[in-house]
Amino acid sequence: MMIAIIGAGVSGLSCAWWLQRQGVAVRVFEAAERVGGKVSTLAADALCEQGPNMLLLDEELQQWLAELGLSPLWPERGSGLRHVLRSGRYRPLPSGPWQLLAGSFLSWPAKWALLRGLLRPGSPKEAEASLAEFCRRRFGQEVLDKLLDPLAGGVFAGDPEELALEETLPRLARAAAQPLPLWRGLWRQRTARARMCTLQGGLQQLPQRLARDLDVRLGAPVTALRRDGEGWRLRTREGWTRAERVVLALPADAAAELLHPLAPEMADICRRIPYAPLAVVSTLLDGEAMDRPLPGYGALHPSGEGALTLGHLTVSNIYPHVCPAGTRLVTSFIGGRRHPESLESSDAALLNGLNAELERLFGMRGKPLAQYLARWPQALPQGTGLQRRLRGAAAPWSGRGLHLCANWLDGASLPDCLGKGRRLAKQLAARASGFA
Repeated sequence: MMIAIIGAGVSGLSCAWWLQRQGVAVRVFEAAERVGGKVSTLAADALCEQGPNMLLLDEELQQWLAELGLSPLWPERGSGLRHVLRSGRYRPLPSGPWQLLAGSFLSWPAKWALLRGLLRPGSPKEAEASLAEFCRRRFGQEVLDKLLDPLAGGVFAGDPEELALEETLPRLARAAAQPLPLWRGLWRQRTARARMCTLQGGLQQLPQRLARDLDVRLGAPVTALRRDGEGWRLRTREGWTRAERVVLALPADAAAELLHPLAPEMADICRRIPYAPLAVVSTLLDGEAMDRPLPGYGALHPSGEGALTLGHLTVSNIYPHVCPAGTRLVTSFIGGRRHPESLESSDAALLNGLNAELERLFGMRGKPLAQYLARWPQALPQGTGLQRRLRGAAAPWSGRGLHLCANWLDGASLPDCLGKGRRLAKQLAARASGFA
């Protein structure tokens, strides 16, 4: 039995690695000349992550990294403080609901609304709402504007009016669906806290290590997919290849092109999945070139502040090893779902606008030592109601040997992608052994 995986991003590589470990023959086809998808580390004057910037580790994932021979590098102590931009100035972000209730971040009416929302029982219908609708109804507009809006932009590069609660914050959605006070539903789902880390040499080491012992064909786009008896045929530049099962682990629009002749309904849903575009800029500065350096992890920008960026990550505070001694590294995120027009600007215009913002917010003086700009027209898939429809349309096809395993379904974070690849591999290996 040979399983073909189309796409060498983290989801596809995870699935392939676990399949091979369980003795299943697997081959990965990748259109690009490199593995990893959006996971991209630039080693220049500093070590710059141009895609995901961190990996959250639970105990199971930490054990897997050890098996791969990859050692996590933990953040500097005290670097976890987050900030939110309010009225043109940064304010520390409270670390939890009780800190919100005790501090001055929210007004007293908003605190009472937050407390009432935590005490109120949920319902299944509430879990189907958008992020904005859920927050507005349960906690009020101020909590939406000051907390959820910057979270949606900074974490998902999205619009809270569009993002679905169950797709973006599934733990909260499950708690909101229960006929219990919300705080109790969240408490019942508590798990061991995951720890943030990076890897020596950057996060790109992870997909490169996963691919090292796999049969990965780079520069090998799959241009057609056909049913062949009980199996499948895939067309590449080298001709047709037969596989017993196929895993689609490529971007949603590319999946739609392959699916259209076979499953037009599923293809139509894939084609409509929205993406947020992003420009990611790494700025290297002399250590004394900031009058108001931001302590801690970085900052999020609510949409109402009118900032160019969605936020800044103060990377050298978190991982000092990534840049030379006496320098600072800041990573900034521009665009997102609500401001795709930002990426229509030239590189020079984007950098000029960013530097003006760094001067205003951080007191940056002079020119940066170096700046590196990466553009991602399809940076982050958005979790909307389309994913629920997609699961229904895809379910019959899994019985025919066609499976979806990509960042646009069931979570886009690195742990999400690694986890879904492992789970699918377990299912496929069991079927190959005749146990399912």
